[in-house]
Amino acid sequence: MPSTTKKRKPRFLIAKADDVGPTPERRLKEDYDDLTLRGTKLRERTRQNTVKALYDAGDIGADALNAAQWWYADYIFSTVGHLDLMQECLPENYLRGDVHTYAISRGHAGARISRVRERLGFCAHVRLELMLAREMSFSAMAGHLFPDLASSTARMKIASQCSLVLEQLAASYQRRKNSAGTCQQKMLEDA
Repeated sequence: MPSTTKKRKPRFLIAKADDVGPTPERRLKEDYDDLTLRGTKLRERTRQNTVKALYDAGDIGADALNAAQWWYADYIFSTVGHLDLMQECLPENYLRGDVHTYAISRGHAGARISRVRERLGFCAHVRLELMLAREMSFSAMAGHLFPDLASSTARMKIASQCSLVLEQLAASYQRRKNSAGTCQQKMLEDA
């Protein structure tokens, strides 16, 4: 009886990626910045975060930062259907839903976005979409909304408008929370 030996499959080694940063095409876009100080490069290019820039500058408060995160989560869930839940946010007796509860929750998120659009107006909604959903920089938004103005003037105008819209968004969410009453505060996100 012949001996049976297993043939070994050749192993293919996958080379480790040296540069896991943005692609060269992505680096050409204007919404990435190098952090340099006196001509010395301190950090690689990173994605600009307009909301964090406004917060770091002191133009908006923590309530506006939180409201922006809530609006973005609702917007992504209602338009794309993606929901990123953190485990610590879920109650102990949380039960997973089915396709019907998912669709209802997605509809509620869309309704919350529609209520914000009704409260703040269409122009504010456009700025929220550009700033949060499309993640555009102030310069890109200025070029998009005010193509005839000088870039520095348009950029300052956009930054002030965005900070105003985020503060109004925070006030809108706060007003809704206060009007919900103590019994309904837990169900606020589903209303």
